[in-house]
Amino acid sequence: MGAILSPALLLAVRINSKGREVLYLAKGDSVKLGCPYILEPEDNGPQGVGIEWIQTTPERTGPENVFLSYHDHHVNYGSGSGLQDRVAFVQNDPSQYDASIHLADLQVSDTGTYKCRVKKNTVAVHEVIVTVQEKPAIPQCWTEGELIEGSSVLLRCYSRGGTSPFAYHWTKLADGYSGGHLPSGTIQGRSPGDLLIHSLSVVHTGVYQCRVTNRVGYSVCQLNLNLAPSKQAGIIVGSILGSLLLLSLLGLLIWALICRYRRKECQRTCSDCRSSTGGTMTRACNVCAHHSYSPHGISYMQCQHGDGDERAAALMCNEGIRHQVTCPAL
Repeated sequence: MGAILSPALLLAVRINSKGREVLYLAKGDSVKLGCPYILEPEDNGPQGVGIEWIQTTPERTGPENVFLSYHDHHVNYGSGSGLQDRVAFVQNDPSQYDASIHLADLQVSDTGTYKCRVKKNTVAVHEVIVTVQEKPAIPQCWTEGELIEGSSVLLRCYSRGGTSPFAYHWTKLADGYSGGHLPSGTIQGRSPGDLLIHSLSVVHTGVYQCRVTNRVGYSVCQLNLNLAPSKQAGIIVGSILGSLLLLSLLGLLIWALICRYRRKECQRTCSDCRSSTGGTMTRACNVCAHHSYSPHGISYMQCQHGDGDERAAALMCNEGIRHQVTCPAL
């Protein structure tokens, strides 16, 4: 029965892979486009295996673009597709049942349909649809609203680069790790990247992470949410500091007045001591002096008495001794 079948109906080349594949890949990634095949026993003969890889894109018209081929133990690279420097067969000898290729450094312009065509007595074709997109750019995270207890705060997240559509997802990190749940009182805002917190409290404080994803990847940003001191607390702290400053100034003023008074008392006592001895400071008052030196800005006044027989002068000198004080020079 098999002898009367035409060659085109023989089970010759069969690509051992599923039907059409659809791949979404990120810009800059590398990919293996698989094309393993099997030669059936009916496909005997001297004819060698021929392999072609063809790229078709919506922008490309005209004849097929064969960017890589194999025939009679020779590998040929096509031109004009921009792939010749980034593509190669996975196997050194693709005639050994594997026509898969490796494509490196994917670009958005590589988006298209890739056909693997293996020829012997018949032809088998396998298609891979490749879509190359850019991952979301690193987003920006910020807050809007007063970070005080009881207020409403809006957490915002936005990515300015990459291939849309984007999906935004907020989480509250637990102990520095993702996967935490959002606390109660948080709802989705009007924009996709917004998270609204009603009645801000201590429960809502912590680190929040925004994750932006598309078909080919994701990127994240984080922000730390802390309560700011309330205005009332600031007023109380300011009042306390102001009161302490006023008390300090008042204490300095009282201290200065006391020192001034004591200095005058010292001067008066020594003056009385001089008067009692007739200004000669002999007999009853051997010494009635004013010693003035100020290693630390301090003046010392001292009135001393010695041997004598005049009771009034002695009493006056004793009074001077009792009034010895130390005061800053005014």
